[in-house]
Amino acid sequence: MKLSDKTQPVDVLLICALKDEYDQVLRVTDGLIDPGWQEYPDSNGWLVADASFSTSSGNPLTIRASHASYMGREQVQALASKLISENPAKCIAMSGICAGRRGKVVLGDVIFADRMWSYDAGKMTVENGEQRFQGDMLQYRPSTHWVQRMQHLKMPPDAEWLALRPQLPYEYQEDWVLLRLLAGDSNPSLHPDCHKECPDWSEVLKRLWQKTWLEKPLVLTESGRKRAEERQLLHPHGLPELASFNIHTAPIATGATVTEDPKLFDRLAESMRKVLGIEMEASSLGALGDIHDIPVLVAKGVSDFGDAFKDDRYRQFAARASAECLIALLRDGEGLLPNRASRNASVLAASSPLLPDLSGIPRDLIEVLAEQYPDVRDARALWQRAGGKASQVENIPNPRDLWQRLWQASRQGAAARPEAILEEALEDLPENATLQNYLAALKSN
Repeated sequence: MKLSDKTQPVDVLLICALKDEYDQVLRVTDGLIDPGWQEYPDSNGWLVADASFSTSSGNPLTIRASHASYMGREQVQALASKLISENPAKCIAMSGICAGRRGKVVLGDVIFADRMWSYDAGKMTVENGEQRFQGDMLQYRPSTHWVQRMQHLKMPPDAEWLALRPQLPYEYQEDWVLLRLLAGDSNPSLHPDCHKECPDWSEVLKRLWQKTWLEKPLVLTESGRKRAEERQLLHPHGLPELASFNIHTAPIATGATVTEDPKLFDRLAESMRKVLGIEMEASSLGALGDIHDIPVLVAKGVSDFGDAFKDDRYRQFAARASAECLIALLRDGEGLLPNRASRNASVLAASSPLLPDLSGIPRDLIEVLAEQYPDVRDARALWQRAGGKASQVENIPNPRDLWQRLWQASRQGAAARPEAILEEALEDLPENATLQNYLAALKSN
């Protein structure tokens, strides 16, 4: 199905930074409705691909995918802006690859971004002749509803695409060679287990020389011996089995340059301790979604650890895994998309289409509360009047984010119930139609 009518909106605009990431999106077939992905140039000549996917509600989810010509924030945001102006979307999404935090993730894992920011945005100063960077951490984040769906998403362990994951990272093979040499094996390539434990012998040997852990041909250097002794101490009974594929929900940082800095995660963790991914585009889409007031969902597959020793065999799998997980998330949470929940079975929506939908994020209500109570102190005062505790009102500077958080808390058991919030707000704004409609809907439900 081609969604070529400029006035016809799509549910999701899925943007990739590069063609190879986009190619992996088009390989996602789970839940794909015939005739599948349809690729064609849009009215402006941009190559796009449209598809529809099944969902549990029975409402098909429409996705339009495309990719930028070059990687980077500017290119991706410009393309997304152009496409969304031609065909409105209820959600912006992105899949692709990223660098992952060593020790916290493994190659091939997928990270869903629960926070996005540009780590290189800020001010550079000079103090005592030394440059110092002062970051400006403007964060973008999906709603807590979406974050919860991210945290619960599980992929079937027998999914065919999981078999595409390389079985032995180069680092595992390197450690096996070092341990064999430490044990006195003069040439590990002749060991009977070499084919199983180090199938990429030639590449592994080059990496060991590059890391200066070996002198040519097969002599442990001092640093190589230390590495081998450390491995032996940590794993006296042999190297551990490789971790299985995993999905993480965590902050992802965006920067303008390709990174080969093993210390970067340590520096970022000083201000964002749970950061797990680094890439080059996501924060720009977060800003775009914030302006258009639509959710932005980002999934990135870990293809390397942000240092000079990359294992390029994981790139294709990481891009595929991120696309599979992202589309699975969208299919699972399609009712959370703006104006989608009302299409699902709902007594409230069926009985009176004029009443607001309270099953998702009530964006018009949030806008009213954010406009009338924009300061944290004002929001806290209203919350307390409605019976809530002052400590539950966080110091969130963006009033829309604050009221979205408070409204969700009110519907999840907080002492300040939705009806009480609306009643107290109507004391201040007795003529506000939005407040009146939501209160009437709650009382009639």
